[in-house]
Amino acid sequence: MFMRWGIVVFLFLGMVINFADKMVAGYAAVPIMEEFNLTYTQWGLLSSSFFWLFMISGIFGSAFSDRIGTRNLLTIMLLAWSVIQSGAFLVTGLYGLIIMRVALGAFEGPYSPTSNNHVSKWFPPERLSFAISIVNAGGAVGSMICAPLLVLGIQELGWRHTFGILGAISLAWVVMWIWLGKDKPVSENAGKTEVKTMPKLKWSETYPVLLSRPFVMICLILFSTYWVLVWTQSFLPTYLVKVIHLTPTEMGYFSSILGASYVVLTILIAWYSDRLFQKHNSLRKARVMVAGIGTVLSGALYCSMTIITHPIYILIAMILAKAMVHAVFILWVSIAVSLLPERKGLILGVGTGCAQFAGIVGPVATGLIVQFAGTNEALGFNYSILFMSSLLVVTGLVFSLFCKPDAYIRKTVHHSEEVSVG
Repeated sequence: MFMRWGIVVFLFLGMVINFADKMVAGYAAVPIMEEFNLTYTQWGLLSSSFFWLFMISGIFGSAFSDRIGTRNLLTIMLLAWSVIQSGAFLVTGLYGLIIMRVALGAFEGPYSPTSNNHVSKWFPPERLSFAISIVNAGGAVGSMICAPLLVLGIQELGWRHTFGILGAISLAWVVMWIWLGKDKPVSENAGKTEVKTMPKLKWSETYPVLLSRPFVMICLILFSTYWVLVWTQSFLPTYLVKVIHLTPTEMGYFSSILGASYVVLTILIAWYSDRLFQKHNSLRKARVMVAGIGTVLSGALYCSMTIITHPIYILIAMILAKAMVHAVFILWVSIAVSLLPERKGLILGVGTGCAQFAGIVGPVATGLIVQFAGTNEALGFNYSILFMSSLLVVTGLVFSLFCKPDAYIRKTVHHSEEVSVG
């Protein structure tokens, strides 16, 4: 029991570092744009560059973890983060920044699916969402709760030194992980299903699952919710300063309160979903409907931010919306691994890769939308929020109506039994 939750703590801290690495560039947007004289379109390109290899590495990296083990891949990734973040001291212009962000994205891409895969080895299905929600809470800590510290570091030490400090923290994590991290439980009951050898699958048996309706629906909702994550990472700090007219310090505290609040709600949503699964043993009732309805509601809340712009309302709306959006990143995991339990790393990597495609197109599209409004930055940001909220509402509705994993699993199991009998 202690080791199980110790692994969760390690992966939680890794997620903190992962998201701090992602968000630190957004918090440093204003000084970086001023230092290198960047436009919003160029900043959108720079933000997008982080995801150019992020998606590809997320797919192939997490699938590779099925071969070398999740523990080994996690070690390699965190070590690479340390080296790359330290490269901030060598950057002299836009192209150097792009190279650095592309490299960082390539090695951060597999972290989320690999950590989810690692957690799934230690927890049974009826407790999996809660455990993953704890790990994913590190995203809120790294991206928002730590915001005042990141902003303070940028203001007092400069953005280069702040990047370097994050690199040193990654190195410390690697040292502790090599010493204490374990790949899977040996004797605990929670790991029994993972210890036994799973049959290998041929590609002809794998691709029908990846093209199935439930998994396609998962990819659609992940794309739209990840668009929100990317918008938050790349443009929220600038939106709060330029549109809501907060000072950089106020922006940091705003982000910290937002992160601390929505992560608690996200964990509660995951706990509620686990309770529903224990009661009904239904992925559709416990995972699909909770995620789908929450996505629709979050889209409506983001849309309301274009009408009511008081900072307190913006804070409350974003707390509720982000909690429901981030719950999707937790709930989809148990659906996906149920569809393809023999290759968890592969299906989690493909799903994460589809989500991360939003990271490639989202920042560029948002930058163009904001710049399209000309000097009226508030109008440009409102256009970007309306587009984002529309994605959430549409994909949330489609996901709720058409994602039926339980029926698909029963159908495939029945078909497999018929083939084996025949």
